[in-house]
Amino acid sequence: MGYWLGINCYAWHEAAAVLVRDGEIVAAAEEERFTRKKFDSSFPAGAIEYCLRYGGIQARDLNSIGCGFRLRHKLVRKGLHMLRYPASVKLVASRRDILGRMSGVQRDLREHLGYRGTIRNLSHHLSHAASAYYASPFDEATILTMDGVGDWESCWWGEGRGGEIRRIGAIYWPLSLGHIYATFTEYLGFQSFLDEYKVMGLAAYGRPVFLGEIARIFWPSKSGYGVNLDYFGFHVGKSPRFGRRMVEVFGPPLTAEQSAGSIPQHYRDVAASLQAQLETVVFNLVRNAIAQTGVRNLCLAGGVAMNCVTNGKIVAERLADAIYVPPCASDAGVALGAAYLSEQLDTGVVPRHVVQSACLGPEYGTASVDSALRSNGLRAERLDCPARTAAELLAAGKVIGWFQGRMEFGQRALGSRSILADPRRSDMKEIINAKVKFRERFRPFAPSVLEEYVREFFDCETPSRFMTEVYPVRPEKRHVIPAVTHVDGTARIQSVSRATHPQYWELIRQFQELTGVPVVLNTSFNVKGQPIVNTPEDAVATFLETDIDALVCGNSLVLKGASSAPGT
Repeated sequence: MGYWLGINCYAWHEAAAVLVRDGEIVAAAEEERFTRKKFDSSFPAGAIEYCLRYGGIQARDLNSIGCGFRLRHKLVRKGLHMLRYPASVKLVASRRDILGRMSGVQRDLREHLGYRGTIRNLSHHLSHAASAYYASPFDEATILTMDGVGDWESCWWGEGRGGEIRRIGAIYWPLSLGHIYATFTEYLGFQSFLDEYKVMGLAAYGRPVFLGEIARIFWPSKSGYGVNLDYFGFHVGKSPRFGRRMVEVFGPPLTAEQSAGSIPQHYRDVAASLQAQLETVVFNLVRNAIAQTGVRNLCLAGGVAMNCVTNGKIVAERLADAIYVPPCASDAGVALGAAYLSEQLDTGVVPRHVVQSACLGPEYGTASVDSALRSNGLRAERLDCPARTAAELLAAGKVIGWFQGRMEFGQRALGSRSILADPRRSDMKEIINAKVKFRERFRPFAPSVLEEYVREFFDCETPSRFMTEVYPVRPEKRHVIPAVTHVDGTARIQSVSRATHPQYWELIRQFQELTGVPVVLNTSFNVKGQPIVNTPEDAVATFLETDIDALVCGNSLVLKGASSAPGT
């Protein structure tokens, strides 16, 4: 038996650690959940400590550690970039502090852990590829990874066969789909590399009337895609990221204040046009990659693979026979891929274990829950069946915080750290956006549906357990679940399996028994700008600072207004 640790840190965001034992994930978590700094990129001390503790091992028991970046490769590519774009010297200089931290990661690991074994720096995009392929159910797969940049690659494709991964091709920064989408995110008044999902949601409110203009900015090609950098400034370190030419074509950018209010239709149409062109380019990448591998099973990873609207359309357009996107498709997944690759390099093989659940983080017992409640002067009722009580509250129109079992790994709350509500109420979306999440009114919510009823409610042929794909809600069901049906008639679904998530499955089944609807509204247990809650203390704090009606934490129930010590 062997243990391998993978980490990601010091880049743009999403520091994380993953512990693997003989190809199976033992524990995984993002650092942000411990530091409470959203998208924290610092050394993942809290995540590493958790992984080792949960695995019941010490650092000396590790076979090796993998880090998901290659600094030497990055430095060479930076030098070539400066030769091609002399104005980028300012950009490279601004990143010196990050490069310094990345160069010291091995030192940090040894000092923090007292570890004396092997530490490897591994390809960022190969780590993304490994995180998707080794976790997938496919023996043979085409693999496509797309993000902002990693080791100077922004797009990578290859194949997985018989447990081996082979790189076929790549596209290098600044020709980056992630940076293009991030630039438009900034243009629309949101934060780049944080709020791209908002642009994806906003796109449904627009029409792609600017598709011709955006097709002159980036477009599909035989090599993958092309980019006209005259519209941008990110590649030479200019702020804002977009150039004067983009403003000339699309008009003045939105401010953060404007994007938080009622966004004019013009900008909704820009978002819709951007999303439509991204889909065109990604479809071309998928077709090209499958043509080169001859394999129609598809694995996706990287930040662009978090665009679940595009992912769902890949399936709908029959571009692939089957698709797998891991719950950690973003940079947190680099830590998983680095752990897999370290095991492969040490042993020559990675035993395959399909990742069917994202519940890989910390869990907390009754004593921890009671302590959190007591310290906040809250009285709790002990529940014999938390799932039944939660279902009754939902059916009565209450919004509940649902805190159970191991925390999810990845950006989606999947029924362990979730805010839940009744999807049948047409006003529920507005209520939660305004009074609970404190976020933009146009933002959609996701449905969690019993896996047995997916096809009855959604135009979806296969399970989608990680909210990584968007599918149409069947027309006859849209009036039944209006709170989770987006303005374009779609939903980012989570199919819930009794085998992999039994308590959450039981809650939805109980809700179905009461209402006839095997679906609940599920959104992450956090408020705008904060990470998803980790501990009972985090859950109680979020419960108290929002208009959540009830908190079901383990087998304890707290209703708003309850006070004094927790009951027994």
